Amino acid sequence: MYIHIHRIEYDQVSVKLAEFSREGVDKLRAIGGGKWDPNGKFWRFPCTEEKLRQLAECFPETEITFDGLTVSPKVTEDEQLMPTLERMLTSALKLKGYSLKTSKAYRGHVRRYLQNLAGYLELKGPGTLKEEELESAIIDSSRAKQYTLQLLEQGHSPAYVNQAISALRFLAVEVFKQPSEQTKYIRPKKEKKLPYVLSEQEVLRVIQAPTNLKHRTMLYLAYASGLRVSEVVRLKITDIDPERGILRVRQGKGKKDRHTLLSQTAWDMIKKYVKAERLSTSLWLFPGQHPGSHLHERSLQKVFKEALQTSGVMKQVGIHVLRHSFATHLLENGTDLRYIQELLGHANPSTTERYTHVSTKNLKRIQSPLDRILRDRDPRGE
Repeated sequence: MYIHIHRIEYDQVSVKLAEFSREGVDKLRAIGGGKWDPNGKFWRFPCTEEKLRQLAECFPETEITFDGLTVSPKVTEDEQLMPTLERMLTSALKLKGYSLKTSKAYRGHVRRYLQNLAGYLELKGPGTLKEEELESAIIDSSRAKQYTLQLLEQGHSPAYVNQAISALRFLAVEVFKQPSEQTKYIRPKKEKKLPYVLSEQEVLRVIQAPTNLKHRTMLYLAYASGLRVSEVVRLKITDIDPERGILRVRQGKGKKDRHTLLSQTAWDMIKKYVKAERLSTSLWLFPGQHPGSHLHERSLQKVFKEALQTSGVMKQVGIHVLRHSFATHLLENGTDLRYIQELLGHANPSTTERYTHVSTKNLKRIQSPLDRILRDRDPRGE
């Protein structure tokens, strides 16, 4: 008996039986927390690792791969990473309102630290760790320092190591209830990287490259409104307000709603696309392959990669470059940084100020000394 699982919302998944059977329906009901969706003809379940594991246990014939996580019901005692701790950590992350991506990353860092700690203590596996051993290791800054040094030696970036430290600190403070002043670890210095930016002409070449109307509409919106890839795929038709010329971004990064620009050109493209696809009653502006689901982020990233290759723009960049270009082009055309910060949804002004370092508006006014020397030497430019 097989089931199909797909994400349909930020915190929900759809579960559909490959073949209808009363036994399968009874199993889904017994799991608890599910609700039948009569429109989509599928079951809705909370998108949690625990719920996915319960589904895997009830349907062992199905290997569930979800967001890069393979959930298997066959977990030996030695492979279990302290299930009680796992549940406590997951609950604490949820109570604090951490995003699904951050929660998944933190749980992964904690698991890897437990595996490393088990090896350090020469134990059979993470499942044999005692709570006092773990708590002591979390508080012990020298042990944490040794672990972070190992990560750096393995070639991990400072950003990755900083996130690992944040995960361990969260575990110590929020799960083990240790005083925050006792859990201060030495963090590696952050890399200061400037965002990549395309010129206005390069942007046009890239977003006009797709011949597929849906693909072109997505790229137009990503640039014209300065959206993250996750925000593009989760747009709903009801989020568009053409009369006011705005887009409503619901629960963007940091779980914040905001308004951003809706360009007339992008709106014209949306109208053509909605009409061609007959999406007037659809929930998502860019639906995925499965009923009730939106397009996956990786699909849009693939669309951008193909558009970049087709356009002939020879730069190694991802789709996020359209958001960076949106901000930089606004700045170069005189838009105040404060407005750009609001449109992008940045909580900290310093994040937006990065674009002043990549803007060429003032640089174009400065003449290279080489050009000046050669010009003075030969006024005719020969």
